[in-house]
Amino acid sequence: MDVRQPLNLLCVTNHRRFKSVFRAQPWARELAVRGHHVDVICHADTERWRTKIEHVDGFRVVESPDLMVGSLRQGWDPVCAFRRRRFLFREDKHYDLIQCFDTRPAVVWPALAYARAKHIPIVSDWSDWWGRGGLIRERRPLWYQYFFAWLEVFFEEHYRKKLDGLSAISHALLDRALELGVPRERCHRIPGGVNLDVFSEVFPRDESRARQGIPLDVPVLCFSGLDVLIDLGMAVNAYEIVRSSFPGTILLLTGGATERVVRRMLRDPANMSGVKVLGVLPYRELPSHLAAADVFLMPFPDKIANVGRWPNKIGDYMCLGRPTVSNPVGEVKWLFEQYHVGLLAEATPESMADAALRLLRDPELARTMGETARKTAEEGFSWSKLVDDLEDWYYELIRADGSVDPEE
Repeated sequence: MDVRQPLNLLCVTNHRRFKSVFRAQPWARELAVRGHHVDVICHADTERWRTKIEHVDGFRVVESPDLMVGSLRQGWDPVCAFRRRRFLFREDKHYDLIQCFDTRPAVVWPALAYARAKHIPIVSDWSDWWGRGGLIRERRPLWYQYFFAWLEVFFEEHYRKKLDGLSAISHALLDRALELGVPRERCHRIPGGVNLDVFSEVFPRDESRARQGIPLDVPVLCFSGLDVLIDLGMAVNAYEIVRSSFPGTILLLTGGATERVVRRMLRDPANMSGVKVLGVLPYRELPSHLAAADVFLMPFPDKIANVGRWPNKIGDYMCLGRPTVSNPVGEVKWLFEQYHVGLLAEATPESMADAALRLLRDPELARTMGETARKTAEEGFSWSKLVDDLEDWYYELIRADGSVDPEE
């Protein structure tokens, strides 16, 4: 019988606390359920001077102060790196493995210094393609791309093969790691998971519409995005085409999209009457609002940024038991071909509208795909299942490292 001893694990992330809920915190929570002792070091949402420590859901969260502001609080502050290093050595805590989320300075410098000093295996997680034409081209101004693209590339690539292993969110990033020289036997792919705590049940469609004042007999399309609004315009224009066939169609938007932004994207200003902009909602309120949708729109055109990433919103969509219309690129292509959770279309408003219309005109197809999506979320992408595989990988790495005996 394989009896394993609990591990002491350190997770260091480049995200602020509110964004660490999409990867670092779910890992920590599931590992804690299995009896492991987990610390998560993240950036404080706003704090600039004090370190805050809190115990939540069975693990410890350490919020590091950061001198940067807003979206720049993503691992670039060298003072934060120094503070984290000092914190780790002052605590002098024993860890069996250190998991870095990304390899930006405030993550990899303190973590690697502690790992090498204490002879601890250390691995990185790769969840976005930033440099070499990736997300910085989509989400950074031209001056930033011109002056700092080289810096993004350096920190994105330099440390990968210097660490003891790598987890990747996508096949493309896994392949990129192999090209950089990371041994395949020390790599593990772990896609984005679904939050079945928040989306524990499929919220009733009619109740959702009643709460929001949406008629029961009109088609509702939905696009949800916290701060990644890449290609929202394609979804808006697809909605307009659907609305020309079904005049009462509503487009439901949550996240960072504003009425002003949407109005500029519309081909016909009159279609603004069917757009319902909800703004940024607390995550736990999403199920009751998104459940009003018949079809989710998720534009995902063939860009390097999309090839490398996993769109977290697809997990929410699957949990809600509705079909999604998207494009055959990267992990989305793999997911839809493997599990049939929606329809793939060309990356044009016309093609996406045609796919949405097909689902609206064939309720049985939409229902079947929605049920498949919910089942796929529960059985294939729950964090519980994904962390089962992650836990096995950790034990393999620790055993290969020889620093501890993970078995009793």
